[in-house]
Amino acid sequence: MNNFRKDRKRKGRVSARLRRLTVFVLTAALLLSLSGCGSTEWEYHPITDVNNLEGRRVAVNMAWEADFLLSGRTDLTVVRYDSFADIILALKYNKVDAFAVDTLVWKLFKINSSGLSRVEPACGTVGYSIYLKADREDILQEFNEFLVGYRESEEYADHLRRLDEFDGYEYVGPEIPLTGTGEVLKVALLTDGYPRSYAEPGEEPTGYDVEALKYFANEKNYQLDFSPTNYDDAIYGLQGGVYDLAVGYLSNIYQKEIEAVGLLVSDAMDVTPIYFVEKTKEDISVDLDAVE
Repeated sequence: MNNFRKDRKRKGRVSARLRRLTVFVLTAALLLSLSGCGSTEWEYHPITDVNNLEGRRVAVNMAWEADFLLSGRTDLTVVRYDSFADIILALKYNKVDAFAVDTLVWKLFKINSSGLSRVEPACGTVGYSIYLKADREDILQEFNEFLVGYRESEEYADHLRRLDEFDGYEYVGPEIPLTGTGEVLKVALLTDGYPRSYAEPGEEPTGYDVEALKYFANEKNYQLDFSPTNYDDAIYGLQGGVYDLAVGYLSNIYQKEIEAVGLLVSDAMDVTPIYFVEKTKEDISVDLDAVE
């Protein structure tokens, strides 16, 4: 892959959420400078114990993994927002003390912002799975059985290493040619789930979640017919029988809710930490070059 292509791919790795985040933060900064309201004194009070936040306010995306994880805690107040743009503005103006997010999304934040710091250690974990339509219990059983052996393989050890080393810019993964010749499985591929699932124009879909699915299909002699789409279409498509399964940033933390609408949830392909993120200086800036 030449340098131009690498550069294009690196710059294309920021989701629409983070693009909107940039606009919101820069607009807010401009309004702040014009209004002269930036002189309020602010002190940094770092989180020292992830198990006891002493009543601090923690922002989460409504109904995202961190929301489910933190909802039962009594040592903090969960504040729900519709987008990361809203969360960053709330943190900027001290409406919340921190936010919570999984490690891959944090790495995307890290390369596009300053004034933010991840609090160690993780405050919880989440597993990412595939969802299946109700009458594919056969595939669910086969996939879960496959995962038992996959977790003992060299491919899986390499998968975990690359997850840990992901730099926030570029997904680096193996090429896995599909070799199955049997039944065709219709797959809803969530394309806004980089680096867990995405598809370059004219290229085979890939990402951390897609790897396990491809290995499974080859081992069980299935063909995969990917349909790039979004979360809502994937869920409705599974319910309506358009797709056999869906892949891409689909959390098993929602298992009860997904099963309640008649769908199936596999075992987790891997486990991802969730962290608190706090600001270390009053002004939060965003690197425009990274999102252009």
